[in-house]
Amino acid sequence: MRNFIITAAFFICYSVQSQMGIGIPNPHTSAILELSSKEKGLLLPRLTDAERNAIKQPALGLVIFNTEKNCIEIYVGSVWHNLCGDNGVAVIDSYTCNTNETGEMIFAAPVSGVSQTITARVSTPGSYTISATANGVTFSAAGNFTATGDHKVVLHASGVPVSLGTHSFTLNTNGTTCSFKRETKIDIVTGRSGKIWMAYNLGATAVPTSKIDVAQYGDYYQWGRDSDGHQMKNSGTTSKKSPTDSPGHGFFIPGYNWTSAPSATLWQGGSGKNNPCPSGFRIPTDQEWTDEIKDSKITDSDTAYNSALKLTVGGYRDQISSDLKSDSQTGYYWTSTDASSTGTKREIRIKSSNVSIDKGAPGHGENVRCIQN
Repeated sequence: MRNFIITAAFFICYSVQSQMGIGIPNPHTSAILELSSKEKGLLLPRLTDAERNAIKQPALGLVIFNTEKNCIEIYVGSVWHNLCGDNGVAVIDSYTCNTNETGEMIFAAPVSGVSQTITARVSTPGSYTISATANGVTFSAAGNFTATGDHKVVLHASGVPVSLGTHSFTLNTNGTTCSFKRETKIDIVTGRSGKIWMAYNLGATAVPTSKIDVAQYGDYYQWGRDSDGHQMKNSGTTSKKSPTDSPGHGFFIPGYNWTSAPSATLWQGGSGKNNPCPSGFRIPTDQEWTDEIKDSKITDSDTAYNSALKLTVGGYRDQISSDLKSDSQTGYYWTSTDASSTGTKREIRIKSSNVSIDKGAPGHGENVRCIQN
């Protein structure tokens, strides 16, 4: 009789509280059952693959310990999903691509803090690898879906945008496709002459922090050549002159001129052949440089850096030795202007004591600052 009363009292109490605690007097109000122990744990049913597969109509969320995989498994949808990470590939029925986006992409600068959140509708849990590439940038993510339904996935971007404008990134995973668009912008400044310029040298990735910011000197172009790889300060060399306006390789070509058929029409205007600047920009003329230097009151390397253009003293790549010279001492910038019938080109020289427009051999490698068309 006494046992009956105790049992009845227990069930009355359990019915009122709708929760139970084992090893704890006051289980959490959100839990129907709370276990507590400093010496023991919860032991799940231990089954082999065959025993697990013999379970008839397993309930969604049923949990076991698989003794063959030594792993906890949960029945999700129509499959057993384990917590050890070696599940099969997830089945994704559809994507929603434009869920959310963060960060900005800047031309020629390594992307940082840029992401795109998408939604994946999963019918079978498992591993996933999702990516989309365009304009030199890849958005990607990898992991495991542990349940069916809609899941938000954050795709993180990496790479360096190679052109301006809006580009489409298309996901194509497990036969399911959708697209999102992201814009690549450019850092610009307005000079005192009223013209719009790129905020840093071509090949640099950010506005320089000083006139001798080596990391932001940018690339060294031979006059009239495109961005074919030769402009990198450590690019290889070849003594063979190019017979055309496009060498078809990325080697620096030492000599007074890099081509055996010099042309004065290269780099002329935004549509000029071999224009290395991004779309909408071009190499400035010597007159445009002259106007900016005058209006900005640039008289030496200090005032050049303190101007809106933040000009550096990156030196030049020598036409004979191919070595970098005068770096951190003098700045050399190409103009698009042809100097004379001898083939020399106009260049800007920025020294610690003065600024001048001089003649330069097309074979020199010099910095480029682009101006808007």
